[in-house]
Amino acid sequence: MLSHTIRRRSISALLAVSALGAALVVPAATFAAEPTVTPTTPTTAACPDTHWPASVQGRPTNFHAGATGGDYFWHDRNGWHLRVTHHGKHKVVFTGTIVSTTPIRVSGVLLEKHDAFTLSADKLTLTYRFNNYGHIDGLNFKTACSQSLTLSGSKAGVALPVGRIWLGKHHVHPLSNPFVVIKIS
Repeated sequence: MLSHTIRRRSISALLAVSALGAALVVPAATFAAEPTVTPTTPTTAACPDTHWPASVQGRPTNFHAGATGGDYFWHDRNGWHLRVTHHGKHKVVFTGTIVSTTPIRVSGVLLEKHDAFTLSADKLTLTYRFNNYGHIDGLNFKTACSQSLTLSGSKAGVALPVGRIWLGKHHVHPLSNPFVVIKIS
């Protein structure tokens, strides 16, 4: 009986922590009425990039080449990662946008000739277009002390359903597409 009680308390604690992390991934529409804030570059030389919600931490364990088609998104000690893939070898076009409150540094991962990404002149908006053939296409990026990221993704010109966007090692799905990830203070 004691073992059952401990297990129940452990599960309750895990659910509470998961709910807190998931609460920090919110629909982008939540911020639609917010006033526009002009981003500034931080005045400090270094900024910790370690306080993003638990719901986005770690590579999704269900991700591999040829996995269920969609966007796989996570954060770890090396920054942010976006990967796309799908079943089969036919061409599927994935597109999307990532908006940060501070400048982004980005590099492509396993991109082929017709895959592309663009960073806006102010380095706040990252757009991508990947022609995926069932392998892996993606981006690695870092934000300069950003407080939030707004993300949206599409497959074949149609917004991905939230069940086709996986966040972090626990495969959390956002509440909407687009969605916002907010840094924990």
